[in-house]
Amino acid sequence: MKNNCFFLFFIALLLLNACTNKVEPKQSPLAETNKSSSTEFVGYITKLENQRALVVSPISKEINQTRKEFYDAVWVSNMPSDIEVGQYVHVWFIGAIATSYPAQGKASKVTISNIHKPEAAALSQDEVIRKALINKKISSIDILVIKEVIYDEKSAVWTIRYKSAIITDGSIEEDSILVPDKYH
Repeated sequence: MKNNCFFLFFIALLLLNACTNKVEPKQSPLAETNKSSSTEFVGYITKLENQRALVVSPISKEINQTRKEFYDAVWVSNMPSDIEVGQYVHVWFIGAIATSYPAQGKASKVTISNIHKPEAAALSQDEVIRKALINKKISSIDILVIKEVIYDEKSAVWTIRYKSAIITDGSIEEDSILVPDKYH
């Protein structure tokens, strides 16, 4: 009988311990990794407003079973004055990053990746993105994910594959826009 009481007491302690353990909710992958100023974030600048830039990663992450496609996006303040929409940038942060969506953080350093311009093309990749944003359909997207920018030399046309990072009907649909390789 004494052994049974000890066994029941032990089981009760285990259950009590299991009930008091706290499970922390899973945060955005950006919030988990960008806590120090040495962290780098890479993406396209898709908007400029109020002296800050919206930088969106073209690479999706799976957060959980129901959200299999998530794109990190950050409103970055303290950006250099020479940045433009369409540029692919590397951003290092200083201080904390607000975990809203898009997140918000202050840049300690920003570098612009080499601008891709095929030899036969008149426009560079960032110029093509800016040109595409004249289109109302693409410019109305709140958090624009630029998946790929491809130049077809034979037709002299650029193709931009893009999507909205905001889920509206349970999925994120990809779309594309064709941009002729010419000024004006």
